[in-house]
Amino acid sequence: MALNKLSPASFNRKIEIGTTKTVQNPVNGTSKQTFVVTASLWCAPYTRSIASSYQLTAEQLDEVVVVIRHNGAVKQGVKCQYQSNLYSVVNDSVDDSNNYLAYDYLTLKLITKGG
Repeated sequence: MALNKLSPASFNRKIEIGTTKTVQNPVNGTSKQTFVVTASLWCAPYTRSIASSYQLTAEQLDEVVVVIRHNGAVKQGVKCQYQSNLYSVVNDSVDDSNNYLAYDYLTLKLITKGG
């Protein structure tokens, strides 16, 4: 049974790829990290099976897996914003095949929750 069969309609969520930049507040001089978008992509949420959910460790509970069309700019360590939360790409399972449609599975680790 194919749990995660991908169709064009599956790619219905936006993920923003970018970097964090330190910006100084002009009013009081404090600085804070802000997210700067460099690319915006459509992605499909990946649903874990029940068996793989049982095997998760406590550190992996904050991790999310999404599927994107193959993109060479998205690599491990890149920051991204997904569903108003800031994540870091901890694993990029790249599809190295020569297929017309190649997909990358990104494992995202939560950095900060959005509002």
